[in-house]
Amino acid sequence: MVSLGSVDKVVRVGDLRFELHSQSRTFLFRAESTQERNDWVCCIEKILSDHKHSLEPRNLFFRTGSVNISLEGYMEMLSPRTKVYTLISKDKLFLFRTHEEYFQGVGITDIDMRMANVRDGENKRSFALTTPYRAFSFMVDSESEKQRWSEALNECVSRALSCDGLCESIWRVPSNRLCADCSSLMPEWASVNLCVLLCEKCAGAHRSLGQNVSKVRSLKLDKRVWTDDLIRVFLLLGNGKANQFWGANVPLSESLCSSAHSEQRLEHITAKYKDGKYRKYHTLCGQQEALNSALCSVVQSGDLLETLSVLNCGADINCNTGIPEFPTPLSLAKRSGQTVQAELLMQNLNSESFTPVDKDASIRSQSGYLFKTASSAKPITDHKTKADFSQRWCRLSDGMFSYFKSEQSHHKCGGMKTSEIICLSVNSPGKHGYEHTFELYSEEGRVYLFGSDDGSMVKNWIQAIAMAVLPPALFDVCGTCDRLGRLRCTEGNHGIGWFFLSGFKLQVLLEDNVQIIDLRKLLTLNLSDSAGSMLLVWRGGPLHLLADRRPHFVGWQTFIQQRSGAGDQPLSQQQLTDLGVPVTIDRCLDHVTRYGLMSSGIYRKSGVNSHVTKMLERFQNDARSITLLELDYSVDDVANMLKRFLREVKGGVFNGQENNNSWLRAAGLEDKTEKINRYQILLSNLPDVNRETLKALIHHLVCVQHLSDENQMTIRNLGIVFGPTLFHADGTDVTGSQVVEELIENYCSIFNVSESDLQRQLNMTSVILNKHKSQRPLSRTPSSTICAVYLEKIAEGAEVLVQVTADMTVVTLVSVVLELKGIQQANEEFWSCYEVLEKEDMERTLQYQERVLPIYFSLSCHSHLLIKRNHYIISIRRYLENIGNLCKTGPLRACEVKSESSKTFHSRHCELSGTTFRLHKELQSSPCEREYPVKELKLYHGCRSKMHPPTPWGLILIHEKQQWYLCCENEDELTQWTAMFYSIQYNGDIWPSW
Repeated sequence: MVSLGSVDKVVRVGDLRFELHSQSRTFLFRAESTQERNDWVCCIEKILSDHKHSLEPRNLFFRTGSVNISLEGYMEMLSPRTKVYTLISKDKLFLFRTHEEYFQGVGITDIDMRMANVRDGENKRSFALTTPYRAFSFMVDSESEKQRWSEALNECVSRALSCDGLCESIWRVPSNRLCADCSSLMPEWASVNLCVLLCEKCAGAHRSLGQNVSKVRSLKLDKRVWTDDLIRVFLLLGNGKANQFWGANVPLSESLCSSAHSEQRLEHITAKYKDGKYRKYHTLCGQQEALNSALCSVVQSGDLLETLSVLNCGADINCNTGIPEFPTPLSLAKRSGQTVQAELLMQNLNSESFTPVDKDASIRSQSGYLFKTASSAKPITDHKTKADFSQRWCRLSDGMFSYFKSEQSHHKCGGMKTSEIICLSVNSPGKHGYEHTFELYSEEGRVYLFGSDDGSMVKNWIQAIAMAVLPPALFDVCGTCDRLGRLRCTEGNHGIGWFFLSGFKLQVLLEDNVQIIDLRKLLTLNLSDSAGSMLLVWRGGPLHLLADRRPHFVGWQTFIQQRSGAGDQPLSQQQLTDLGVPVTIDRCLDHVTRYGLMSSGIYRKSGVNSHVTKMLERFQNDARSITLLELDYSVDDVANMLKRFLREVKGGVFNGQENNNSWLRAAGLEDKTEKINRYQILLSNLPDVNRETLKALIHHLVCVQHLSDENQMTIRNLGIVFGPTLFHADGTDVTGSQVVEELIENYCSIFNVSESDLQRQLNMTSVILNKHKSQRPLSRTPSSTICAVYLEKIAEGAEVLVQVTADMTVVTLVSVVLELKGIQQANEEFWSCYEVLEKEDMERTLQYQERVLPIYFSLSCHSHLLIKRNHYIISIRRYLENIGNLCKTGPLRACEVKSESSKTFHSRHCELSGTTFRLHKELQSSPCEREYPVKELKLYHGCRSKMHPPTPWGLILIHEKQQWYLCCENEDELTQWTAMFYSIQYNGDIWPSW
């Protein structure tokens, strides 16, 4: 391989030969004929010419930051025996003779990983990579190094397969197999707001238009972007329909061909999308109100082409719908269940495709007067008055930020390259003498403070600097900004991550993926006092920010801590759970649910005031770090702390006094239907956090009153307690209590919860005793539940009543039941607990560490727990002891169970590797039909006779609402697949005695 980015020129030599000249080497080639030689030379000359005129830096394989390198280093190749420098990038493996040749742009080969397979070698330090055309054998220095390479290669295979699956899915629409602009085959890029598929060359021209005109994304590289709804946009529209609008009037003489050069492409694509030269103008074009009305109407239907048309002919995407509850077209689309329309609107929220502004132009020539203080080597913490600032003419152009004494000056007072700006921080208004100020932090550790009283001008500067500093993947977020820049980060590309902070949202670019983190929903936030590093843990995993002695890092620490939620702020600024409920409220509700639902007078009894005050202070300091244990915190103290928090939180649950009054006025309506409708409207108008908090609280109170026979807390008593608390009143006005009572009484109607769902939720708080009245009652505590468990029918009395506490695990339950029945486990005999689905003849083995209560409460009326001997456990153990890698592939007969009539079984190639289970229609190399995370699957065994399975050895996989019935050929194969599933799901921890 020779990277043409490293080639300076191509030269004809004689009749049949030509040479490629690079800085380090000259390559001589010989063609079969003069014409063939000339064709090669012309083609290479054109590519070199395009590179020469391109604004992008030369790319010697991986020298730019646009390519993600997962792993790189030397390995020994066994045949032929030689050392090679190896890189894993995206979905390919690249081999180079040396590290120096890699930088010179010369390589051995690249290996497409879509049809590759990784397996162990003959010794502990070797492994093999097999492909359809060749097998490669490698050896590394240690077992740990081998494991690292094997895992990275398997991940590369997974990426390659999943990328191909998305392409194949979108290419199913015939018009999507051709580039929307030049008709090149199999386009792998897309403009997600213009809704067209593009080839790589046209995608480059689209990027030149700017993100506000065309948002270019890769089908293969930007996997996180491609939600199900966005995929459906391209399946429903496709290049054919989209071009009915964008290219309705393209003359034959102005059409673009696949061999067009870059200048032609840019000219044509600018005219087509930015200037709208060929678009089909809407009949309402120029009539703003009519276009807005048409947009509001069409987003409630399935006509995506009409939406694309009115949007790009002048309709205001944020126009007022005239409906208070649903003020924007986006909210109307969501209300109507048009999720695909909502996706199309969201992709166009920041677009300006009708009268666009070229952001790139503003970056190239941004200039104007700003006021500046002297640079500093430390963070600027003191207040700067206007006297501390000096006026400077500032200019941003050609990758430089410079400042001069005046507009007429030719000598710079100072400046820096935009590549040397590692942080931009926006100060709160009024922090310094000038109302609007921002700080720039340089690579060498200097801090520059700029300001002006002109807010719009400062905003333009911030946006321009952001676009100049950030990588293209973050261009979409260049708007309202609090802080942006790059930090040392363990998970980043080569140890660097890019960060953009706006409000509570932290957008992080790690390698090729942009992740959006709501700092309020962090699971943990740890600051190392010694090193100064930070650890952020969220649902997507950990994020390690490494200490940096330069002044910008201290500011990042402060900003992240402030935006991660504070206990004395309104609900929307609290630390939140994944569901958007303040952590403080969630922990208190959970504690009372676990230990206080049976406590008489809960919420009416007073706690110890000093305990409540101390507890509230701890929660306000850092709610995430507090775990409420039964022995450490009394139920009454926690209940009183919850009430005090709700009473004292700024704005309250109903978000201010004005909204409080609206809820109180609604309670005065006489017609019940009208009153409930009014409550629903007021609920929908609440901020998301307030709405989710109110729903969680009222659901909890429904559970409390459901057990009022035990705790004496009727709906009326709860209204008396929580009315004044939620409305921040003194209790003299009973209207607040009435609102709370009506919210509890009409919970399902107001919060749109089905009665059956509510009943299942109430089962999680009920003591199940009704069907066992004839039995001798067992003692119970507020934190335990009497559960019915069934034992293998070896004797009469198979039903066993067990007192189950909140922390009881499956292995403890098995021991208790066997002890109650006087059964001794023999050697090499194992007993397990199963979830049995009676109607479907299915059962699932429960892992020994699982908690019993959540499982028991989730059972339907046609399910039960059964304890019996596990006859497979010995076979599973022996099988796992004799295998190396946790992966398995092979054919199984499968049927996707969509209804009771599903009876057709087809052969599928099944693959279980890493943490993923895949089904392929044919061979492993064929497109992946389905893919599931193993740990999210529920694995059942059974033989569903109504489906007429081809064999009696059945595996049933359930993932959310999808269900697959897989048939093995024999019992040994069933054992092997089961063993592999269990080992991956439980990280090898299948049985406690192992």
